[in-house]
Amino acid sequence: MKLDWKRPVVITTGLMFIIIAILFEPVIFGGKTFGSPDSLSPKAIGIALNELSDTSGELPQWQPWVFSGMPTGEAFTSLSKLYFPEYLFKLFFLPGMMIQLLHLLFAGIGGFLLLRHFKCSEWAAGLGAAAFMITPYMVTMVVFGHGSQMMTAAYIPWILWFTVRLWQNPSTWNMGWLALLLGFQLQRAHAQIAYYTWMLIGAYSLLILINGIRIKGDRFILGKGFGLFVFACILGVGLSLLIYLPAMEYTPFSVRGGSAGGGADYNYATGWSFHPKEILTFFIPSAFGFGGQPYWGFMPFTDYPNYMGIIILLLAVIGLFRKWELIHQFIVITSALALFISFGKHFSLVYDLFFNIFPYFNKFRVPHMILILLQFNVAVLAAFGLDELVKLKEGKIPKWFWGIAGVIGVFFIGMVLGGTAIGSAVRGSFSPPLIQDPRAAQALNNLRWNLWLNDAWLMILFSGSLMVLIWLWINRKVSQAMLMAVTVSLAIVDIGIVNFKIIQPNRSSGRGSQLMSKRVVDRFFKEDDIIQFLKDDDSIFRIYPIGSLFGESRFAAFGLESVGGYHPAKLRGYNTLLSKTGNAAAIPVLQMLNVKYLISPQKINHPSLKLVKEGKMRSTRGEMPVAVFELENSLPRVWFVREAQSVPYDTIWKKIIQPDFDPRKTAYISEQIDISENSIATITQFDRTVHRFTISTESEGNQFLVLSEVYYPLRWKAMMDGKEIQTHKVNGILRGVEVPAGNHTIDFIYDKSSFKKGLTISFTSFGLSLGLIGYGYFRRKKDE
Repeated sequence: MKLDWKRPVVITTGLMFIIIAILFEPVIFGGKTFGSPDSLSPKAIGIALNELSDTSGELPQWQPWVFSGMPTGEAFTSLSKLYFPEYLFKLFFLPGMMIQLLHLLFAGIGGFLLLRHFKCSEWAAGLGAAAFMITPYMVTMVVFGHGSQMMTAAYIPWILWFTVRLWQNPSTWNMGWLALLLGFQLQRAHAQIAYYTWMLIGAYSLLILINGIRIKGDRFILGKGFGLFVFACILGVGLSLLIYLPAMEYTPFSVRGGSAGGGADYNYATGWSFHPKEILTFFIPSAFGFGGQPYWGFMPFTDYPNYMGIIILLLAVIGLFRKWELIHQFIVITSALALFISFGKHFSLVYDLFFNIFPYFNKFRVPHMILILLQFNVAVLAAFGLDELVKLKEGKIPKWFWGIAGVIGVFFIGMVLGGTAIGSAVRGSFSPPLIQDPRAAQALNNLRWNLWLNDAWLMILFSGSLMVLIWLWINRKVSQAMLMAVTVSLAIVDIGIVNFKIIQPNRSSGRGSQLMSKRVVDRFFKEDDIIQFLKDDDSIFRIYPIGSLFGESRFAAFGLESVGGYHPAKLRGYNTLLSKTGNAAAIPVLQMLNVKYLISPQKINHPSLKLVKEGKMRSTRGEMPVAVFELENSLPRVWFVREAQSVPYDTIWKKIIQPDFDPRKTAYISEQIDISENSIATITQFDRTVHRFTISTESEGNQFLVLSEVYYPLRWKAMMDGKEIQTHKVNGILRGVEVPAGNHTIDFIYDKSSFKKGLTISFTSFGLSLGLIGYGYFRRKKDE
């Protein structure tokens, strides 16, 4: 089939690509990439997992490099190889950043097709699609290393489009595509964004059902649509079970399933609630400092404002005056719901309803993330609004015009005549800067006010320009094409200014740029003196990064196993260990965790630590001088203890941090077992792969073996001479087994049965979805 370059979707796609190319010019053409800590940390893990995958020939289900070991896929780590479309991208050898930008374009194309389905003009559809594609949330996720969020959100317009199509025309073609899109979105593995998408299409489907029953529509068509929709959802879930089947089983063991109700702790879940006062950022991006250090809002921190564009917002308001249809009800209801849920703890009535009742909702944190639905809906309404402008009759000014113009005018007069009073009020609301130097604090407050003032004037400029343009159109001083072109241009420039501040902040903004040369990133993952020293030791050990280095994941890129690291869904048991022991800051705890080296930004004077290396080390915070200390009397990865004491679980934490606790001699467990005293026991062989530990032992009597690996009974199964045996939780976190007298082989094997089962279901669902699409295609051809 020959591509028609004059088709609107082709032209619009080209224009949207140009917008992306302009915004991300340093990345596409300038040899730059984004190097935020949230970008570099996953990359380090990805390097390690890819190397391990290449050498082992299988997808690693366990990552030993962070937090003394934790799951990979079921903890949502490095899932690109489980995302089916990834293999299509890899055929063209596309780097990860280009894949993200293609998803951004994918979001725009989906928005355009959806809006054209809603009978929007080409100009309006292009505007709404572009507005969603480059809404600051989407751009920020790319810049700050949260590409999975953006790529998951990119499916929203496509999924809504095929949901609408399916209800209007219940067919296997539409059902197959909807199933495929739902499955791919879930595979992209940002469960929270996918959940919100399901809320969106669920609300639409419910509204269709209620309306169909109310108007006494064709029950057969309604029932068929409902049945196909449900089946599409089931297939979509099935397509994703290679990820979610293991992940659902993992949840009770993770920090996100660790509360009494099985979800995240309420305070943890609501930490990034959107305060109603911050609605002001919808109009003035820097109303609360924009992001970074100048930010003074109610969230712990943020990197961007929830700005959608003042032009887009005004057009969305105008879009509400379009002939009221079911789609308007849907948009208004879901937008209001998203806004109220985003308030989280600041308006808990609505949020708590979902947190306590809706399945899996309590697994999520960052309530303000649901604003992506509001931002999407506003973009759709803006497209409606642009088409509504075209319908304005010559010489007849609508009432809404005077209302909007009046608000803008009053604000303009207030800024001109009462600027000092406004400045005092705004400055008075600033939160105290977390800076001890009073001059620096004053400079920061001055920056906050300047940001606020500049954005306020920009808001007046853009909104005022739109109102002047509308007035000129009503009086037919400009053509319809001019109205459309200038409005779209103003809207794109308006949002683009904010996006440029996110992508390339200037030095006076108080925010650091995440852009860095690809050569710098490549150098970041090259060995330095410290890494080389650690790698020269070919024994089995872990490292303990101290202080600000504790959350550093760079070590993983070099195969170094760390007690620390970063992961938002780490094992709950390990998180408890860290919280109870001050991040494992006790010599006995370090010994039992097989720590041999400590890396510290400062010198340490301790009798158990020996300085063995000094030098500079690269980290996500930059290059810094560090000292490496060797821990004397460090323990190996596996050993026999002399006694296993049965103690209550809650008392273990105090015991293991006592200076006189010797993990070489004593193990604390919950069960009562007998160990033969004064008998000889030796470990004759110890082999390990990522999914298996094999230990050969000889002992004269009953012994207790401790393996310094994280206790995770869901997956790690202990076998002795081919038969499964009980694994004991040792010292609150490690694994241990009883070993009877004689020669034995103990294997700890990672159980991959859930992953394999999920993989089978996913491929089956994928095949069924493709089959439905193929069947629907031939049916359509036959009907033609």
